[in-house]
Amino acid sequence: MSFKTIRNWAETHPFLFAPGLVAAATLFFFPGRDLLGKGHWALLYLLVISMVASVAGSRPALAAALASFLAWNVFFLPPYNTFRVDDPKDWISLGVFLVVGVLIGLTSGRLREREALAVSQEREMALLNRLTGRLLALGSPEKMAETLCAEIDGVFSPRFVRFHLVEAGGKRTLLFGTKAELELDPLEEDFLDWVSTNGKGVASPAADPSRDARSTGSRNPVSHSRVFPAVSRNDIFLPVISSSRLEGLLHTGEHRNGTPYTWNEIQLLSAAANMAGTFLERRRLEEAARQAETVREGDKLKSAIFSSVSHELKTPLSSLTATISGLLEADLAWEPARARHELESVRKDLDRLAHSIGSLLDLSRLAAEAWKPDLRWVEPGEVLGEVLFRLDRSDRDRVRVELPGGLPLMQVDFQQWGRLLMHLLENALSYSPPGSPVTVRSRVTEFGLETWIEDEGPGIPEEERDRVFTKFFRGSASGLLPGGTGLGLTIALEIARVHGGSIRIEDNLPKGTRFVVLLPAARVRETEA
Repeated sequence: MSFKTIRNWAETHPFLFAPGLVAAATLFFFPGRDLLGKGHWALLYLLVISMVASVAGSRPALAAALASFLAWNVFFLPPYNTFRVDDPKDWISLGVFLVVGVLIGLTSGRLREREALAVSQEREMALLNRLTGRLLALGSPEKMAETLCAEIDGVFSPRFVRFHLVEAGGKRTLLFGTKAELELDPLEEDFLDWVSTNGKGVASPAADPSRDARSTGSRNPVSHSRVFPAVSRNDIFLPVISSSRLEGLLHTGEHRNGTPYTWNEIQLLSAAANMAGTFLERRRLEEAARQAETVREGDKLKSAIFSSVSHELKTPLSSLTATISGLLEADLAWEPARARHELESVRKDLDRLAHSIGSLLDLSRLAAEAWKPDLRWVEPGEVLGEVLFRLDRSDRDRVRVELPGGLPLMQVDFQQWGRLLMHLLENALSYSPPGSPVTVRSRVTEFGLETWIEDEGPGIPEEERDRVFTKFFRGSASGLLPGGTGLGLTIALEIARVHGGSIRIEDNLPKGTRFVVLLPAARVRETEA
């Protein structure tokens, strides 16, 4: 049997340990009764009293002093095996021994108790400090419950720890528990219901004469017998309360050695439960703040969409209405060339309208992840050729293509990748001076296939480069240009990300901007010879 086991047993049964150790010492001393003088046995018994005081405390030490007084009188002072003494001076020795034994027991016991209290307080502060640091870093109730239960299990050594989450409607969920293999107590649900209803803890602490009347306030736990008469338990039920409501319930089983919890331990568990309540409230408030921010961003997005739609859709519709109304005027004679010119304007307005609507639909599908790429191996020149074919002739003539021979195949969604290039080309054409070229180049690097789209426009200021891909953002140079939805670059970037690629912005010296689209090497392969 180890010393730790003996010490745990002594702490659990102190008033059995004290006389038991005196009896064991007496049996050990008895064979040498004639080897030492009467006073030597008194010194050995004082050593026994000190041992009891250092292990079990002051009150068991008093019992050990009385037991040692009797054992020395009966077995080591003549006449043996009787309470009488032959020499009256031995009564003085016995009296002095009893006083000294009591003093040693009280002094050593109180030193031991103060040491135990200091160790307990240090342990409790360490627990609270660890919980404070760890709870601040955790992000989910499940992790919080696991951390809390693990810390309580390590400090208090209970048979089990269970943390129940209480939702706003009163529904209770077991969030985490140690020793899950232990069967649930039939009365556990009844105690949990009582704590949920009354908002007070239930505990039956060990008797503590130092506990004053202030510790009997309304917020302190009540005993098990007050909840259910004739029920005697050593486990603890505590409410996890925040500033606004009941957040959960903490059920801590009895000590593994069966001893009841002290008031200090119960107060520490209450502090830990309050910290858990603060964590849950803080997380709930953070979640509410995130939801409010999401709603606010949604409102901003709705306003931006409404503003964009009201301008980008209403403008071509107004132009269409005016042109068609003019064509339908019965009193005007339209020459074929004039009518063709007006119809060409109608076609451009319809293209602009279709482009705006398509951009909004593309963005919504990408945001909802409803536009899954249909990946196929295609040639870069094939995708670019389709994009150039869809441009107006005037814009197409401005695009200069410089693709090297032998480019590898790309694994992309043909339609999506074409839209990406179309948005970048339209952006470059819009911001370039009239008649200036826009150049398209490609090259293979160790990271994959890069496609460059270069213009000779005013360039993009450094502070705007991270914002140009934001929905509805139009740069400082856009004030002199026709209106737009501000969605083209956003859609292009989302398409690149769907394909595992990226888009970056560089300066095109001596002036202008270069958009570099990177398709990763995993989606590139050399053509077969």
